[in-house]
Amino acid sequence: MKRALSLFTVLLLVARSIADSPATAPDGPQPQSLPTATLKVGSKEFKLQIADDDDRREIGLMYVKSMPADRGMIFLFPSQRVLSFWMKNTPIDLDIIYVNHFGRITAIKTMYAFKEDPISSEDAADVAIELNAGEAGKTGVKTGDKLDIPDSLRSRAR
Repeated sequence: MKRALSLFTVLLLVARSIADSPATAPDGPQPQSLPTATLKVGSKEFKLQIADDDDRREIGLMYVKSMPADRGMIFLFPSQRVLSFWMKNTPIDLDIIYVNHFGRITAIKTMYAFKEDPISSEDAADVAIELNAGEAGKTGVKTGDKLDIPDSLRSRAR
């Protein structure tokens, strides 16, 4: 009986310590779940998560371990400026497409997993689109091309 009571006490303490621990996923934080929009980039359509405020833009695609080829994220900013992104806590390689207020692509670059060097838009932009690495090339878009980003989407930027 003493042994059963001791085992029960140990199990109770373990259960209590687990319950008191902060809730985290086994492999760390989970990617954010955001509203989406469908946008045509070159010859392909993508379902893009919308990062339209500082908190959502800061986290971006951090912790995302994989993404279907037709998915990505669109970052919307309230005004144009030279934008820079990095890959802190991002375990997948990504293409980034920077777009100015007129819908012109100012730069397309590949960003590599976990690299913390800033990747700049070089010119003023107010939109950035992240896709799986290699997807931008598959769409046929290039610097100077125009993307149709609806005003209804742009107006979400905060």
